[in-house]
Amino acid sequence: MSPTKKATVLLVGCGQPQKPIRSMGAYHAIQIIDGRVPDAELKYVVEPWYMSDAAKSSKAPGVEQFFAWKEEQEKTGVSFFETVTDVPVAGDGELRLAIISARTADNPALLDACVDNGCRAIYLEKPGATTVKDLEAMRDKASAANCAVYMGFNKNVS
Repeated sequence: MSPTKKATVLLVGCGQPQKPIRSMGAYHAIQIIDGRVPDAELKYVVEPWYMSDAAKSSKAPGVEQFFAWKEEQEKTGVSFFETVTDVPVAGDGELRLAIISARTADNPALLDACVDNGCRAIYLEKPGATTVKDLEAMRDKASAANCAVYMGFNKNVS
């Protein structure tokens, strides 16, 4: 039997990875980094807020902590971006998984960008979109690209 191929993970919407204000996206990142998902490797993080010029120049809660964590992760080979379109497209034969843990209104465009980026599977935190029409368009886009989409329901109680 051949070894399982590791999926490269594109996490969209990491948010704040440091306690006490850890976000759901950060929980996904930490679980992969800690080895709790042995067949996955966190390779790319897209963080629209913290990577924006507005956040970088602000004193908003969590900015310093995010950038300290970013610096740590970059040493291990994780790359950070402000938008999905900045992420290198998946290579031939690459098994790329996107985890989208962002604002609901942003999810349709983020899913489209992840499909265009070559993701073969997407884990989408609920709710997936603000309208049924948007959800149907997301389903159709993913289906046309043969990209599996899984709707998540996590309860963050820690």
